[in-house]
Amino acid sequence: MQVINHRNVVRFLGFCHNTEGEAIKETGSENFVWAQKRERLLCFEYVSNGSLDKYITDELRGLEWDIRYQIIKGICEGLHYLHKEKSIIHMDLKPANILLDDGMVPKITDFGLSRPNKNTCTAGERFGTRGYFAPEYMNDGKTSFKSDIYGLGVIIIELVAGRKVVNDSNSNVLRRWRHRWKKPPTLQQYQQLTKCLEIAERCRKQEPKDRPFIWDIIPYLSETESTNGHADQIISFSFAP
Repeated sequence: MQVINHRNVVRFLGFCHNTEGEAIKETGSENFVWAQKRERLLCFEYVSNGSLDKYITDELRGLEWDIRYQIIKGICEGLHYLHKEKSIIHMDLKPANILLDDGMVPKITDFGLSRPNKNTCTAGERFGTRGYFAPEYMNDGKTSFKSDIYGLGVIIIELVAGRKVVNDSNSNVLRRWRHRWKKPPTLQQYQQLTKCLEIAERCRKQEPKDRPFIWDIIPYLSETESTNGHADQIISFSFAP
């Protein structure tokens, strides 16, 4: 953890270790034995706005699109760092393990299940959170970078749709955003929205080989950032009955 340094990954500050003596009563006896009690604590940076799971649903927080997109992009950049630079599989990527600072910058946290990537390996016992871990992990215990990608896809669709459980079609999600936007979105906003929906769909493919790597996702997202103008004609066309 000490060598991990990225704005979208929670920063490890240090640890403390304490050993104390404690008298423990022997089972079935009146005698006491002296035992050592060890405590180890890890210290991470304080991230003031809490976890992402408190912000996803529209009813609670109502984050605007630009903030949602920046959160999505930040999560992708943090995961890119873990996969590409550190070759780490997170293994439990979910909204509760993404913290937001006072500028709503996302930071990936909780590396308790993480492991080095070895292309594809098989885990015995299953850990993690249902709904976010990949089918191949749930069924066969197989893990790879693509395991994290599946969880990323679930997070993206929940952020875009503003709901924890999403069964909506992409057209329904787009329609809700059309009604939510107070004025016509920019072409950039519209393209960001449609690309995020496409990425989420690809990330949640049943077969790992059909999911993109994170280094394929980053440049695809970045394509929208030089787009100008408004999306009036595109929006009216997309929502035509």
